[in-house]
Amino acid sequence: MSQSENFGIYVHIPFCLSKCLYCSFISKPACENEIKHYIDFLCGEIENKNNLFVGKVCNSIYFGGGTPSSISEKYIEKVLKTIKKHYKIVKKPEISIECNPCSVSLTKLQTYKRLGINRISFGVQSLNNKELKAIGRRHNSALAMEAILLAQEAGFENISADIMIGLPFQTKSSLCKTINKLVSAGVKHISAYMLILEDGTKLKQMVDCGQVKVANEDESVALYDMTYKKLKEKGFERYEISNFAIPGYECRHNVNYWEVGEYVGFGVSAHSYYGGVRYANSDNFDEYYVEKSTKEKISNRAHIEEMIMLGLRLANGVSIKKLNMCGYDILKHKRKEIDELLKLGLIAISDEYIKITPDNFGVTSAITLKLL
Repeated sequence: MSQSENFGIYVHIPFCLSKCLYCSFISKPACENEIKHYIDFLCGEIENKNNLFVGKVCNSIYFGGGTPSSISEKYIEKVLKTIKKHYKIVKKPEISIECNPCSVSLTKLQTYKRLGINRISFGVQSLNNKELKAIGRRHNSALAMEAILLAQEAGFENISADIMIGLPFQTKSSLCKTINKLVSAGVKHISAYMLILEDGTKLKQMVDCGQVKVANEDESVALYDMTYKKLKEKGFERYEISNFAIPGYECRHNVNYWEVGEYVGFGVSAHSYYGGVRYANSDNFDEYYVEKSTKEKISNRAHIEEMIMLGLRLANGVSIKKLNMCGYDILKHKRKEIDELLKLGLIAISDEYIKITPDNFGVTSAITLKLL
């Protein structure tokens, strides 16, 4: 990627058909008038910020949420047209959209394809109906598999699926079956996220009062290790701690985040990072509509720490050269800690990168703390 092609665009669509029991994101069901008002305001925000990246080129656009597929495709088209009118885009950008299996149709997917969207990310979470019901998903296993087939029929090759680890009733066997089915269906990318019980969510309340049981930390790590090994057997490379892809199908947009690249986010609760400053739109709808946001200048020290934290999540590791360019010699300042970790086999140093060894991503947090 050339120096000029160094920013991504994120668009937050905060609407869903219903709230999942584990969800803490800014999302809600909405009527048509509210959706139209939001999209109109969003397009205005896109236009108003078009002076931020003069001379630079966007190489990825990502529609996240919420559930972008829960709203009419005409709104996605309007947003894309606004972006293309006001920003310079590379000839072949990666354009991703998150979809719920129960809110897509062949017609909708064909429209996405016509608009230039070339990557579909399905929120599958599991292909076990008992597990899906326990976390409040609207779809079942059959509907998820049908959605993947519809996307392929619409011409999509780059299809990703999110799955969750540590769900109620989940076993190694059920998780293994979910992975096998997704790989057999032709999915090229799988994001495997640990279930986190967020404060204020219905699922946390249910767990706290003993209504439902989820995997403990050791059980979740064991499920994660099995996921890694199973996907490796299937030809998937782990390029980030939670992300696995057939080589060539890594998510360009997310890699930019992990490499501390620049990006601009549009919509309620969206974040941006450029010129060494982090911006955050309000996560309150009323405040978003009066353009309330926060701004934080990132110190060089904070930037270095972020490079280390995010870099160690990547299979390639954190770049020693990039740290040196920021004035930080990690090999000098963390010599003792690095020697200890090398002796234990927890990290390796190669090609000017410090990386966590493949079997030790389960203790990434502990390793990161030592190197900060």
